[in-house]
Amino acid sequence: MLPRVLVAADRPALVERIVAVLARLDVLMRSTALARELGDSVELDSYDVVILGGARFVDVASALANLRALSPAPECVVINAQRNAEDAAAALAAGALGVLDVELGDDELRTALDTLIERARTLREVVTELELATAPSDALVVSSPKMAALIDLARRAAAATSTVLITGETGVGKERIAHLIHAESPRAHGPFIAINCAALPSELVESELFGHERGAFTGAHQSRRGFFELAHRGTLFLDEITELPPQAQAKLLRVLQDRELRPVGSDRLIPVDVRVVAATNRDPEAEVAGGRFRSDLYYRLRVIELELPPLRERPEDVTELLDTQLRRFNVVLGRNIRGFSPAARQALEAYAWPGNVRELINVIERAVLLCLGREITVEDLPRAMAEARPAQLSREAGGGEANVGRAQLGLALPEEWLRLPWRAVRDSLLREGERIYLSNLLRQTGGRVGLTAKRAGLAERSLFEKMKRHELRKEDFRPGRDEEE
Repeated sequence: MLPRVLVAADRPALVERIVAVLARLDVLMRSTALARELGDSVELDSYDVVILGGARFVDVASALANLRALSPAPECVVINAQRNAEDAAAALAAGALGVLDVELGDDELRTALDTLIERARTLREVVTELELATAPSDALVVSSPKMAALIDLARRAAAATSTVLITGETGVGKERIAHLIHAESPRAHGPFIAINCAALPSELVESELFGHERGAFTGAHQSRRGFFELAHRGTLFLDEITELPPQAQAKLLRVLQDRELRPVGSDRLIPVDVRVVAATNRDPEAEVAGGRFRSDLYYRLRVIELELPPLRERPEDVTELLDTQLRRFNVVLGRNIRGFSPAARQALEAYAWPGNVRELINVIERAVLLCLGREITVEDLPRAMAEARPAQLSREAGGGEANVGRAQLGLALPEEWLRLPWRAVRDSLLREGERIYLSNLLRQTGGRVGLTAKRAGLAERSLFEKMKRHELRKEDFRPGRDEEE
């Protein structure tokens, strides 16, 4: 990409000379008269380099200060029209990339400007690479109207103190939305603590959340503050909230209502100031209807409810995520892959992404690692994705005709489901579809959990949790199992 250069000087003759010198360099150029309000127009156009020249240094200094205050700020080069050493030193101290003497010949001036413009381009690339390398791997990408509307609602919710319930499939970015709510809330300077309720041992849930006193139970050798106390004056994110056992649900409801907690084994109440943001990949109404989740806790949590759309319903976000993650992994893994082949991009954009953003990130990391050429091809993609045809992928993403969907999933819809509302049926469909998907994948891999997790785009621990939920044992999928039985 060619550097964008703005020439701003208070004398037309100086502007013409600099423009003529730059004409032989590979830059995109514009010229204007020097003015103190110069920053306004430059901010809109996002120039890489601004060359300033003026008979009065006070005008140059003012424009320089305005430019350096922009974000991102362009690099500035000052043409020292008065040949004053003090002015040159002041310009460098104010952040100028370089100061050039107006008496330099055209060839010398051209060489100096070429060097400074190249240095500015390199500096900007370094900053961009640092931003990509340090950005969260699942940073929010918002191009689709659905996601834009949800982000707008989340930002409005951030200003309140009400509890928030975030729902959506695994991997859609529920924790990123929780981070956004915290970061844009009055509690932004307080702690943000994220807890996966499904990962808490059932016998220690209350101790982990609310703390305990020394001797409260076997192994409690010292008192311990729980996550609620640690999140005081901040935000506590409770992921997979529907996995909490009933007794912990009752105690959580009491804490939300009274704003105080009682550690396990203690007779004292501790006031806490915590905003709770909860999330689940299940249908909370179905969990309530099934008696697995308290209705009063559900209504207490869903003061504000945000339902994140799955990635298959956000095609605009898929396209941007592919490019963003490719740039990120180029930096992180030290590669220089230019893009995707047309066939690879078509397969990626048509894929249903059952694992959502998390799966997409894993797929692109794998492709960048395996790619031997200058662009990612179909051969660099997971086999299931590479072998799928666009028509098949489209049917999978949208559900297809009823007979097609039934044949693919092996599901015959129970008659009673047709008398239930969609939200109640959806959870059962997702649960049964997940069980069938994992069963088939385990059968393909011969029960090898590591390989299955890799193909599914899941952490092994998460896969184990799902297998336990569906009562799937790796031993049942090993080769020769059927013959043994």
